[in-house]
Amino acid sequence: MSSFFKHLGMVAFALLPVLSSAALQTGKVQVGKTSGAVTIIDANSQRKPLATGAVFQEGSLVETGINSTAELIFSNGASLVLTPNTLVQLRTFRQVPSAAIIDPYRQIDKDPSPSVTELEVPRGKIIGEVRKLNALSTFTVKTPAGLVRIRGTVFSIEYRLAANGMGKITVECVRGSVETTVYSSNAGPVSVDPGTQMSSNVASAALLNAIAQSANVEAGAPRPPAPSAAILATLAKPVQIISCSIPSEDLQFLAALLSANSTMPAELAATIGAMAATAPSRDQIFPGGSDEPAKGFGSVITDRQPSDDVVKTGKKNAPNGPATTSNGGSTSLDETLKKLGENVDRSVEKQQVFGTNPGG
Repeated sequence: MSSFFKHLGMVAFALLPVLSSAALQTGKVQVGKTSGAVTIIDANSQRKPLATGAVFQEGSLVETGINSTAELIFSNGASLVLTPNTLVQLRTFRQVPSAAIIDPYRQIDKDPSPSVTELEVPRGKIIGEVRKLNALSTFTVKTPAGLVRIRGTVFSIEYRLAANGMGKITVECVRGSVETTVYSSNAGPVSVDPGTQMSSNVASAALLNAIAQSANVEAGAPRPPAPSAAILATLAKPVQIISCSIPSEDLQFLAALLSANSTMPAELAATIGAMAATAPSRDQIFPGGSDEPAKGFGSVITDRQPSDDVVKTGKKNAPNGPATTSNGGSTSLDETLKKLGENVDRSVEKQQVFGTNPGG
């Protein structure tokens, strides 16, 4: 009997390199509903129209035009709706092979296996539904102003650049769990609770470059236009993070857009619509057009939270985000992929050699 187990162990050990190489495969994204002009840009910068039913993988960018939307459905059960004038890059999407990855992906009710998803939103707004994630899975969204970590939830993330060079990040959590780090802030990761919106205005890289250039002009050289005194005064102050209830107008927008432009369950749009009926209006939250929420509707964060002991991601290269490796992925992402692969290998080895359930 012992020789049998020894032989089984040797076979399993011989198979581990093969299993390891197959532990993480490139995930796929199916295109659901689309409207208007939607374009996909591949890894070779080739542009072509993106239509319902198309399938693509990591490395691609999707862009919506004016009055255009696109729904993306991931092979881990997650969904995104891109609102008009939005650009999204699928930087990384890997997952462990599983029989639970079924086609069409809309049928997947939870993350079927460990997966790593990293999106980047240089501009625009996305509305997402991430099904319950595997304990080993990660789902992150980067913008020029901050990093958002998602756990099974319904959310929206928006980044828009103003004419004065200031970029605004807005993160809304309808339900579930969302954590946001604003790169230029000392507040650390901020939890965005269900029914709550977080927003912050951060100087863009272009604005900071313009300030640096105007301050380092050689004698006799033409001086570029300097930022206004108001902008310089704003940059001299600590970055503010506004946390408040999601305005009813925003919830109404989310409900209407999901109802008309997605194949997500109808109950989701109905639930958000019901939330809108009882939520405070934007005027109630920000009376008289104030930049800060009224007492009882929100708060302003300007410094590190006392309970926060998490090292901020992205501070090193703010405002552009975390340091990146030569392959375009973040250092933390590479570490996550490595850790995920190691955990999968250990689970596979345990199952093959001892015949146990990896989850037990």
